Amino acid sequence: MEPNVLMRRPLSHDELLKTGVTVTGADLTTLKIGGEVRRLLEPRSERGLVSVMRGLRSEGSGFLVIGGGSNVLMSDDTLETPLILTTGVDGTSIWDDGSDIFVSCGAGVRLRDVFAMTLRDGLSGMEFAVGIPGTVGGAVMGNAGTPRGEIGSVVHSVRTVSYDGRVVDFDGGTIEWGYRTCGLRNEVPMVVSNVVFRLRRSTRESVLEDVAKSVFDRKNQPSGRLTAGCVFRNPPGESAGRMLELAGCKRLAIGGAAVSEIHANFIENTGGATASDFASLALRCREKVMERFGVRLRFEITALGISLDN
Repeated sequence: MEPNVLMRRPLSHDELLKTGVTVTGADLTTLKIGGEVRRLLEPRSERGLVSVMRGLRSEGSGFLVIGGGSNVLMSDDTLETPLILTTGVDGTSIWDDGSDIFVSCGAGVRLRDVFAMTLRDGLSGMEFAVGIPGTVGGAVMGNAGTPRGEIGSVVHSVRTVSYDGRVVDFDGGTIEWGYRTCGLRNEVPMVVSNVVFRLRRSTRESVLEDVAKSVFDRKNQPSGRLTAGCVFRNPPGESAGRMLELAGCKRLAIGGAAVSEIHANFIENTGGATASDFASLALRCREKVMERFGVRLRFEITALGISLDN
């Protein structure tokens, strides 16, 4: 591996006694759940990501990808598949073409930092994204959004690194954007390395006014709690949270996992929850919605090393 790639290997028992260092899903996700990661690869640049992908292909290894870990449930068991952490692929720049403003971000840049930059410079287009956690790469792959907008609407281009180490660019207008998904998931195995957003020149005051509306929309979501964001996607024309609440899910808890009393589409780690607790509770909630409404909810969270039947 090249110098700009950090690979964490599993430590022996003696090494653990000496250093106390290990990496688990609890270290990498907002839910703070998950077992040991056997092999964590941390590229520190696009060049490092190219090296990682070529190395994995030469080994014949598969891989999983994680960014900010905000919409992820990781298995309690040791994760044997190599895990690529993209938070080190960062860096930002801004330019304009006389009408639109372009903001280029490494896949590992936190979405909150992108928003802070646009607010500072009075750039409009991402007001809906205030409060959305995670990184740029994950937000694009999941087409993160709110009722006021989605990431796909402001993506100018996406740069990816394929399994064979090729750097491939996609025009944002040619990507098929769907509800909490995008067409890049259908491409050959690859990882997002950079995203360019197309925004508009505005004023800080105007941006703040729109931000206030987005903040108001999110006031009924739990904050300061250990969650993975919304568990289920909204069915067409419906609210998963409303259906879960009417189905009586707010009273449910399994182990250290409990349905939020604030919003029924969030499951909280109230302390010591396991992935098994979370998965069992989520599946029970889905069963209750099916019993009440005859609708089978689809998961919005990404499961790593654990099966969630979708």
